[in-house]
Amino acid sequence: MAISNSTDEPQNATIQSVASKVPPEAPPGIQQVSVRKRHGAVVSDLVAVEAPLEIQVDQRPLVVTMRTPGHDEELAVGFLFAEGIVTGSGQIASVCVQPESTAAVRSELAIGRVGQGDRVLVALQKAPEMAVVDRAQREFRATAACGVCGKERLEDLDQPLPSLSPVNCSSELLESLPETMRPHQILFEATGGIHAAGLFTLTGELLCVREDIGRHNAVDKVIGRAVIQGATSLKDHILVVSGRAGFELVQKALKAAIPVMVSVGAASSLAVDMAAAAGMTLYSFVGTGRGNLHI
Repeated sequence: MAISNSTDEPQNATIQSVASKVPPEAPPGIQQVSVRKRHGAVVSDLVAVEAPLEIQVDQRPLVVTMRTPGHDEELAVGFLFAEGIVTGSGQIASVCVQPESTAAVRSELAIGRVGQGDRVLVALQKAPEMAVVDRAQREFRATAACGVCGKERLEDLDQPLPSLSPVNCSSELLESLPETMRPHQILFEATGGIHAAGLFTLTGELLCVREDIGRHNAVDKVIGRAVIQGATSLKDHILVVSGRAGFELVQKALKAAIPVMVSVGAASSLAVDMAAAAGMTLYSFVGTGRGNLHI
């Protein structure tokens, strides 16, 4: 599978002035803005970039999502994997990131235009089943806050999921993972407005961290990276998310056969029930010396 990406790797960029939160030049994924403080002073601040990305499969537009630029090829592959369009990298001939972004200006936003977005062009080894593509296709954009918002019917939420073998990890190990991930949350440190997802081995070795303004995008990115590297199942991995554990994130993890999920935030009722039904270990509200193991 050929991967072409002319954009920089924002997560590998080092922010020289995180302490002051005003680096001389903000890296991709961060935008410098001016704000007026309560006492009247105008100062610089950093905000997370949110911009549209179109994913095409075999020259067919599939979805537009709002995301933080960076690792867009991983996002596209992770999305296709979660939607069942591909089951592994062997089905993908090439992935090409086509940067075309032009920042939206306020006069354009005032009339509803958000600017020109980037594209990820995915070419498959053979034509996909059109029924699968049609089922996955969103008729309107997915926002950074919600990746299932484009589903048209209740039936579109249904996905076949694997039955997982029980995995036992100590609470001490699971509680340590968010702290292990935190030094790699560069964009969050600078902006306070970015979600993160991390992929670990069952022994707690950190494999990958990705950040995005959309929590579902961050998960797609870490899963997409694993798929690009040849994985078809992540049954020996732990997924850690910096926010809550909702239905969609648990569903994405289960699609990748991830047996253990850790969230810094709370879990939802449907996430708890789905994890229990599939045999997933779900550990929420995790912090140093605390966590909720759902049973």
